[in-house]
Amino acid sequence: MKEPLDLSYGLMTKAAHDLRAAEIGIENEAPLDTVAFHLQQCAEKLIKAFLNWKQTQYPKTHALGALLDLAVPHEAGLEDFRARLATMGSYAVEMRYDDELYPTSDEVSAGLQTVRELHQKILSLLPPQKSPEQ
Repeated sequence: MKEPLDLSYGLMTKAAHDLRAAEIGIENEAPLDTVAFHLQQCAEKLIKAFLNWKQTQYPKTHALGALLDLAVPHEAGLEDFRARLATMGSYAVEMRYDDELYPTSDEVSAGLQTVRELHQKILSLLPPQKSPEQ
């Protein structure tokens, strides 16, 4: 069975993949709703990685606010992301099924900056990853 930190770093890897997919999408003029989905998924996995490390049970949800509610008691600084992540709430489900919802280029750019900052924040909170020989 994996240790909580190992599971957290697994989620961090998956989050990095979503971030890279979003970056590639932007670089190659992919549909912005698809890029936005990957940004939301990145943020979700980052918060879940932190919660996993703190051994805090979290529901199967895409609701970033609900996940932040569980994370902030462990790290008050994560509250600083709440307003920016709230704008990404529809990217996980609603936008994927409603063609009338579509992010603007500015919204996607802001989301990219937000998840990059959140990634750095979560990395700074997790203990360093052990190398295989440790």
